[in-house]
Amino acid sequence: MTDTPRETHDTLAELIRSGNAAEAVSLLDGQITLAPRDDRLWALLGQAHYNLSQYSSAVAALREALRLRPDHTAYFADLGITLRADGRPAEAEALLREAIRRDNSNPLAHHALGNLLVAQRRHEEAIAEFAKVLTQHPNFFPALENLASLFADLGRLPDALKLIETALKRAPNDHRLYSMLAIILDKGGNQPAALDVTLKAIALDPPTTLDMRLASFMSLTGRTGRLELRQQVINLLNPALIKSLPDDNRDQWKTADRNALRRFIFLFPYYAIPDRDLMKVHSTVGSLIAASIPPEALPQKSITEKLKIGYLSHNFGNHPIGHLLSCFFEAHEHKRHEVFLYATHIYTHDVSGYGERLRKAADHFIDCRGLSDHALATRMRNDGIDIIIDLDGYMHGGRPEVLAMRVAPVQIHWLQSLAGCPAPYIDYTIVDRVLVPDDERDQGNGPLIRLADAFQCGELFELPETPPSRKDHGLPDDAVVFCAFGNWLKIDETVFEDWMAILNAIPKSVLWLTAGPLPTSLETLQTQAEARGIDRARLIVAPRTDDKLSHIDRHRCADLYIDTYTFSAATSATDALSAGLPVLTKRGSTAQGRLAESLIRATGVAQLIVEDRQTYVETAIALARDPARLREHQQALKDALPHAPLFDAQRMVRQFEIIYDHVSERARSGLKPDHFDVVL
Repeated sequence: MTDTPRETHDTLAELIRSGNAAEAVSLLDGQITLAPRDDRLWALLGQAHYNLSQYSSAVAALREALRLRPDHTAYFADLGITLRADGRPAEAEALLREAIRRDNSNPLAHHALGNLLVAQRRHEEAIAEFAKVLTQHPNFFPALENLASLFADLGRLPDALKLIETALKRAPNDHRLYSMLAIILDKGGNQPAALDVTLKAIALDPPTTLDMRLASFMSLTGRTGRLELRQQVINLLNPALIKSLPDDNRDQWKTADRNALRRFIFLFPYYAIPDRDLMKVHSTVGSLIAASIPPEALPQKSITEKLKIGYLSHNFGNHPIGHLLSCFFEAHEHKRHEVFLYATHIYTHDVSGYGERLRKAADHFIDCRGLSDHALATRMRNDGIDIIIDLDGYMHGGRPEVLAMRVAPVQIHWLQSLAGCPAPYIDYTIVDRVLVPDDERDQGNGPLIRLADAFQCGELFELPETPPSRKDHGLPDDAVVFCAFGNWLKIDETVFEDWMAILNAIPKSVLWLTAGPLPTSLETLQTQAEARGIDRARLIVAPRTDDKLSHIDRHRCADLYIDTYTFSAATSATDALSAGLPVLTKRGSTAQGRLAESLIRATGVAQLIVEDRQTYVETAIALARDPARLREHQQALKDALPHAPLFDAQRMVRQFEIIYDHVSERARSGLKPDHFDVVL
């Protein structure tokens, strides 16, 4: 029986819902002291601990609630869900089945059991459980959503589509169903249709916060090349940002959709969202993760040992991270530092050779596939890591939950979030002075370590003596070849308009791109080029290749690299520069808009960095009309390459050795992280 006022229960429940679970635990402990036989208080305590990922404590509290109220069927389901989170699936299944036995009409118990069965890859049983829910409660959206997702993951797209289409007949104006249909179509490879359905969902119920619908709209707009929709995205995004993360109410941030925000971290740079707003999203995600995963104590370690430096990534192989860092790790001397590479993914068909180079370069290469967050964190602690450097952030494959557990005295982020990665579990972010100049260091970025040169280093390749043939790459011999081998998501309407202006001014010129994200990508851009009076045949695609050397070599067929300056080129600009191909860029308004500028400056030949769009267009046209001047730029770059800091891996390692020593000494001295500029 309960003997606490209902108003108290409601207040505590709202505190938990609003993201203040830690405060709720403290208040509940006090209330339980006054009313130890109030089962509702124990149930709320279990829910609060669950929200903090303190699953063992949640199990104990819910067991007490069930002991006090053994006839409360919902407690069986709650305890079953919590036991599953605590890694006890057999007990969880038993409790969930008992909840169903007591009340077969309870959709939550069936749904939770279905999720447990999915996790155990008991797919047919899971399908049956979700079907039971929908037979009794056809409009129970969580079961509908999970069953459709399961069908899609199993490759049963017709079943998934039929499920959603049947539901739409019952509820033709339910925007959630259209959003789900868009996800299914996207998984099935029909992104244009997915975008059309997303537009219908948005028309029915325009997003007013930073939710998954808006994130999907942003993503699909970029991947389908629908440049004309980008302004509509911005028009929705700006008020949603203000409503979700208001400057004058940080408590509101706690209620934001964490999963959606992780996608926005990836998407914001493609739309030139100011860094201060990107940092707000970072800070919110970091705080929400930290609130749900408390750090654990680190083991004591002797300071006389070598410093143990760990690098964590999903991409140690044929990926830009593997390409950029192979030479960096090979340049380590390992005299005072021991390098551990924690690989959460292995490229099993890696013909590039980068995976093998990374294995050989590290003192320890650890295959972490299949390790849970807790197991991976335990492994790092047992290895005695002094500094862990995360290379993925919140991108695909990132493991911020591991860092939230605190696996090393110093935890650093590098390479993905290049304005900062503010979070309670990130002590520093490595950037450079171009990406984050002095007047932009304190926009909520967190402590920054700024390198003396570019934020990354590249590698020079010994190219064949004879340049490749343009004919072999489908390029005209007598035209100016403008190259833009970057990510197609970086092509926005502004950049595309400038490219078309350049092509229009230079009739004998072509734009050379790498393959886009979709089979229809080239056709979409060609159609938009034609609408601007440019022959579609002047947009030419180079197929993707795993052969890095041939990819670098083919840059020599081009005359000038023209950058996507809203979200600037990084790896692709490094590749172009390494081949001696000059890169023209416009200085961007965000850190990601200054990537190519940083790289170009680190070659020592910075004449092709301009300040505005007009100069960008005029410079490209002037160089195309003056071949002798263009050759001067090409020769100046080639002469600079052997001595360029951008391609000096040993110089980069020296900077990191300074970082290793500085941050570890600061940590041993009990000093808080603070901004630090590397000086050579």
